[in-house]
Amino acid sequence: MKCEKCKKDVTHLVDEMCIPCYIDDNLPTRVKDTRWLIAESYERREEAKGKVNCDFDEKLASAMNSAIEEGSITIEKNRNEISIRAKDEVISISITTEGIDSLAQKTGFLVGKWLICRMESEIDSAWKVVAENTWNGNLGISAKVSTGLRKTKMYVICVYTYNFLDLVDVKRVREKLRTFYFNEELCYKPDIYSYLGIYYRKASLSPCRYRI
Repeated sequence: MKCEKCKKDVTHLVDEMCIPCYIDDNLPTRVKDTRWLIAESYERREEAKGKVNCDFDEKLASAMNSAIEEGSITIEKNRNEISIRAKDEVISISITTEGIDSLAQKTGFLVGKWLICRMESEIDSAWKVVAENTWNGNLGISAKVSTGLRKTKMYVICVYTYNFLDLVDVKRVREKLRTFYFNEELCYKPDIYSYLGIYYRKASLSPCRYRI
């Protein structure tokens, strides 16, 4: 395959361009027609597919998906319990790490991300490092960055891992980010926390699962 821009022969193309050319043509501050830019690691995704989740509960997973689509997940007034309403069923989950971890394992909602914030002056260079190393398989399964469409001075990069309960992989990605000079303390948030509406001051549990 040949890159449309630099004309080099490459293994992977993204929008007819090699990965470095695609990244250079799609820097966060220049993009105004979409809210997020995404980088994918085919290698890490294939690895993740090979990991078997023995606790998967198909019925509960279906109920969770339905509740997300219908917007019928609510945090109760005591901030200690979540109600998941799907069809004629109501599932109550305690807002504890144990309760949510069990739900994540049974429903397959195991993806999580490291969050990196940068000002407009720094975001393009930061994203280039994260995007290139995501595409090349050095980080997690994928990454995304907010763009100029959001019209804010602060941008956010999400670096995803396949399973927030796999601490070896979560820490591997964090240490790899440190080698790229992301040395500040970072927050890691499981996606299921967002789906359940767990945000700061809204639930009894912190939305930041790990801080390293």
